[in-house]
Amino acid sequence: MEMYLLKFSACLAVFWLAYILFLERQNMHLFKRFYLLAAFFIALIIPTLTITEYIEPVVTDFETAPIFIPTEFMELAPANKTSIFTLVNILWFFYGVGVLLFAIRFIVNLLKMHRRISKNKQISKPSFIYILLNEDLIPHSFFRYIFFNKERYETESIPAEVLLHEETHAKQLHSIDIIVLELLQIVFWFHPLVYILKHHVKLNHEFLADQAVLKQGSDAKVYQNILLQFSSNTQDLSMSSAINYSSIKKRFTVMKTQTSKTRMWLSTILVLPLIAILFYSFAGREYVENKKNEPVATIKKELHEANNLNMTYANAASEKLMQEYRDFIKEYSETNTIFYSKYERAVIIYDQLMSDEQRASVKKYPTRLIPQPNLSKTQPRQPSVSQYEAFKNANQYAIWIDGKHVSNSVLNEYSVNDFVHVTGSIVHKNARSTKFPQANQYHLYTKDGFKSTYKNSQLNRYNKAVTKYSNAIFNYLQDNQIDNSELKILKAQADKIYNSFTNKELEEHKILPVPPIPTKNFNRPSQQKATPKQIAEYNAWAKKINASKNKIIKLKELNKYTHIYNIMSTEQKKVSEAFPEIPPAPPKSPSFLEYIEDMEKQGATFYLDGKKISAEKAKYIAKTNKGKSTEMLTQKDKNGKYIVKLSTPVKNKKDNPLPIVNGKTITSGEMTMTFTELKKLTLTLPEGEITAFKLKIPGIKTEQIKGNKITQITLKHLESAQLGDYITIFDIKDGKGSKFSPLAIEIVE
Repeated sequence: MEMYLLKFSACLAVFWLAYILFLERQNMHLFKRFYLLAAFFIALIIPTLTITEYIEPVVTDFETAPIFIPTEFMELAPANKTSIFTLVNILWFFYGVGVLLFAIRFIVNLLKMHRRISKNKQISKPSFIYILLNEDLIPHSFFRYIFFNKERYETESIPAEVLLHEETHAKQLHSIDIIVLELLQIVFWFHPLVYILKHHVKLNHEFLADQAVLKQGSDAKVYQNILLQFSSNTQDLSMSSAINYSSIKKRFTVMKTQTSKTRMWLSTILVLPLIAILFYSFAGREYVENKKNEPVATIKKELHEANNLNMTYANAASEKLMQEYRDFIKEYSETNTIFYSKYERAVIIYDQLMSDEQRASVKKYPTRLIPQPNLSKTQPRQPSVSQYEAFKNANQYAIWIDGKHVSNSVLNEYSVNDFVHVTGSIVHKNARSTKFPQANQYHLYTKDGFKSTYKNSQLNRYNKAVTKYSNAIFNYLQDNQIDNSELKILKAQADKIYNSFTNKELEEHKILPVPPIPTKNFNRPSQQKATPKQIAEYNAWAKKINASKNKIIKLKELNKYTHIYNIMSTEQKKVSEAFPEIPPAPPKSPSFLEYIEDMEKQGATFYLDGKKISAEKAKYIAKTNKGKSTEMLTQKDKNGKYIVKLSTPVKNKKDNPLPIVNGKTITSGEMTMTFTELKKLTLTLPEGEITAFKLKIPGIKTEQIKGNKITQITLKHLESAQLGDYITIFDIKDGKGSKFSPLAIEIVE
């Protein structure tokens, strides 16, 4: 809400300044009328609009733990009652009181106007109704009602210019504008710009009425004298249009102003780029990652030919599948335990693949009492403030965020509003581990985490099943396989998930069914024989390899010519070069640890930076040098025994350079900055310039920044950061495709 009000205020302020600087004194009052009214509504709408930008997915190197969904659920304890006297509630209370008072004022003024109309003498005119008042009020109008002092009207003391002025207000329905402004004032009673623009709208009404009087041929000097006479009598008529409203001097100035048509056009056209700039500056931003090719789309392309193949459907399960089913029944009989993956396959084998005779020969699978949960139907349940505070107790709670275990102190970097769902379980004493000794285990999910784990869980399962089925078909078609039993299982599993989707989900995610199982006896020319060009290439390669004594064969060439040889017909193979005998692959180079262990067996002596160390120390270095480089030199001493000299492991230096931060050259991606320095954050390069980067503040969605400086939105988000927090900057771009190391900035005093 705060951000919306700031954007609304900024838009309204820009419209107001443009009006003051370019439009107010121009003689184009009808355009100004609609400009001022439109400014309110455009300023209200722009902050609610969203600009969608598509960005490339960010590939991270962080390891994530498997997502754990607890199966033993417990209801969360009811939230403790919190005090209602919070700052937010107090502010809402005062706002509500203001709305109520202004609404009462609006209703009272309407009732006064109604009483004034109904209690006084009325004179009907063709388009208006004159109301003659006993009170000494100046002429004013409200819709088609025009109010005059009864005595002045009957003695014909009211000038014709005044009559025409008020009739113009009524004819042009200026009261509609005033009613709209009064309603906006009820909602935004606290906003000063609403009062300022309301003043300009009512003043512009006077400009329009003055313009109409002068167009009827009235003398400007005479009319100005009349206005001066009425200006001495000022009354508060907030709901009506009065002849003496606002600055007489400004009205006299505008009467004399003549605006050329060219200037009118330029002023009108100015509004369009103004709206465009405000839209681009204050509309919300939504960054959507470009979707990679989904498995569904991939399989549609890869298996286009398979869809048109001849299908054969066996009326019985293979012996291999029958044995798998019998093993499942035997295991269940002995352990009384159901493993879901085995159970699912057994159900498919029994229900869909076995013949009647085969079913009669075996025992039917047991009924599953607990159905497989469909996580996509889970409704989010947000934690309460008191529950969230309790989760910070590391002695009582083990916490996961989006499936990854975190320290309880990490919760201080978030707020309860960052999470949309919580689920937890009680862990009995005999089930607790050394790593997680707490009695309670709770999982918190952000909006993205909930979507991935729950909302899209069924879709993710289906995509995995489709990919597995696609790969199995590819292998089946390429190899000399005859048994397609596994394809039947995989297809049935994918079909089961597909049938669980609603029509709306199928349409929304563009989900396609998997293709049928292809047969081996299809007619495809490329599979019957190789082309003459392929045979010529194969013969040249095979002849060269067969004639070579030291056969060195590239894997890429081996795969290519093996494929050509496999698709040759029997006649083609007879007249072609014999397929070369492939030498065995060279032994795999030993790992660092394997080499140290081998040297230990041969009685080697080990040194680290010139100092003798034990073999155990050397093996420890080998085990822990991941991501580090260690120099190693192996020699023999005068007795013929091995000496292995090692250097202290050091971190591999990255080739990716670092940007210049706030004009300073840095040597490490880890650094510290104060809030003041962060607010001036600027990234530069010795050559070229930074064009974009991403910035992550704890508890705030990653911000995509264009240019080399942080934005006003970032400055606003920094207010939620605390001392000790780390601000991460990554995916730094310079428009040339260069790669830069990420930055981790700790906030310090």
